[in-house]
Amino acid sequence: MSQRSNWFYIFSKFAAKYRLKFVVILLSLCLVESVYVAGISLLPSLAVVLIQTKDLKLAMVILIILLAGVGVYAIRIFDLFLQQRLTLLTFDFRFDYVPVFSEHIFGWRQSLIDSVEGKAVIDQAYEAIYNGQNVGIGAIIAQTVTLIRTGCQIIVLLGMMGILSIWPAAIVLGLNLLQYAFQRIGNQWYFNHKGEQNRITSYQSYFVRTLMKRSTGKDIRLFAMFDLFHQHFIALIQKLVTWQRHYSNLSLIINLGQRLVNVIGLALSLLILIALRNVSIASLLFAISAIQTLNLNFGNFRDAYVTVGKNLVFVDNFRKFMAFPYRQDSGAKERKVSGSGQIEVQHLAYQVNGTALVHDINFFVKPGEKVAIVGENGAGKSTLIKLLCGLYTPSSGSVSIDGQDIATWAPATMRQRVAVEFQDDVILHFTIAENVACITPQQIDTARVEAVLDEVGLRDFVTGLPNGIQTFIGNELNENGIQLSGGQKDKILFARVLYRQADINILDEPTSALDPISEKQFYALVDAKLSQKTTIIVTHRLGALATEDVKILVMKDGTVSASGSHRWLLANCDYYRKLWSAQRSLYVGGDRHEAS
Repeated sequence: MSQRSNWFYIFSKFAAKYRLKFVVILLSLCLVESVYVAGISLLPSLAVVLIQTKDLKLAMVILIILLAGVGVYAIRIFDLFLQQRLTLLTFDFRFDYVPVFSEHIFGWRQSLIDSVEGKAVIDQAYEAIYNGQNVGIGAIIAQTVTLIRTGCQIIVLLGMMGILSIWPAAIVLGLNLLQYAFQRIGNQWYFNHKGEQNRITSYQSYFVRTLMKRSTGKDIRLFAMFDLFHQHFIALIQKLVTWQRHYSNLSLIINLGQRLVNVIGLALSLLILIALRNVSIASLLFAISAIQTLNLNFGNFRDAYVTVGKNLVFVDNFRKFMAFPYRQDSGAKERKVSGSGQIEVQHLAYQVNGTALVHDINFFVKPGEKVAIVGENGAGKSTLIKLLCGLYTPSSGSVSIDGQDIATWAPATMRQRVAVEFQDDVILHFTIAENVACITPQQIDTARVEAVLDEVGLRDFVTGLPNGIQTFIGNELNENGIQLSGGQKDKILFARVLYRQADINILDEPTSALDPISEKQFYALVDAKLSQKTTIIVTHRLGALATEDVKILVMKDGTVSASGSHRWLLANCDYYRKLWSAQRSLYVGGDRHEAS
């Protein structure tokens, strides 16, 4: 996309939103500033003319000059008021895109968010929207308005100077065009190298996010990773400093050249006026004032143009973000879709950058059946879950629920049918009720929240809290928020699944933080509450599901290598038998453990 196209894209959206209101304010601003710049340039000349007028008393001269000055600066105050109104419109326009930004990310497929390209696009779009008036789309609107304002002032000043003499006006205009030519050199360098800076700042944001995240903070400190982080961070900083040094050196040379041209322009203009001989002192004072104001406005015009040019790079990033495919959740309020919970997976495969994470997976789950997925780390279990619940789109093959390919489902339909508890699920720093129901407070069925918390064994814990289910978790949004143990967190996550009342439930290592007694109670609860539901459990603890009513899928090297009951797999699958024997030895004796 061209820079001109990006400029038109943003400014046209801004103008289209406010329409007549924006036009009225902008035209008023141009008129007011034209009057102001004319008045401020004529004030010194007016003072000289009044002083030289013999018929006027000194008191009257002072009064007229005072009134003229007050009038000019009153116009300036009104000018500032109009600028402030436009600033508010720009702020409002920029923050219109905050919910749009969130909506798009919410609708992105998980695979896109997990990708390097997706993260870079999000970071750069965030930078375009959130960086304020001086950077991003806000800066483009603000500086475009500055271009229009200063352009009007330049036209007025050139016209006034042309009445006095065309040559000084022509010289100032010509030399400022020369200064603009200098500036284009800097602009071109910036455009050519901005992508390099974007990559560096995107990497930097990763380090900042990692240092600030609660989930990573403890490891960073306990393992004393400062030196490791510092080394990587310093390397990035050095790249950024090198980039900035090149740009600063070029900008310094350009600025020095521009200032020299300014001095030459002022000197030549004054020499021409003096050479005319019939120019009065008042006219000479006006010329000096007008040239200085004109040069200042030309400088502001160039700076605004340069700033717009720099920030048009952000529009490119912003438009790329807006153009990324996302699923609009238009079916969020549809009636609940029910079904039997039958799952069929055929020749399922998923790859990233040519590397297959899972491949040729085939299995069938009957309605209401309980299935366990086991295997070593890296076997593809988490990837399979994300494919089953629609977070990832298969590279080939299909996942069907009740005979329908889930690729054709709206996200709202998937959420109605499938509830998932991931091993790395997050507890948000909202209330307990909001964490369980995952909907706005006005929509929460509090009785149902209390019921599922009772079912998972948190009734006494929640009852003992000052605000019950309205107690905040964590202290990011409420200073009185509480901290949860790992087991309490797992129970709230399972309560979230129960609250959803989906007919397909997927649990990823749901007992990883539970003690043996709590684990036994948990599986008893699963049997009681999900007995009529299709249930898929990913676990490393084989013993908990070693019963005849559980169908076990054994994953190895990205595919399902065997499936069957625990007893059948022990008799027919060497790999499963190896997993079982290795784990069993930790509990009943074996290797270096003492036998009971």
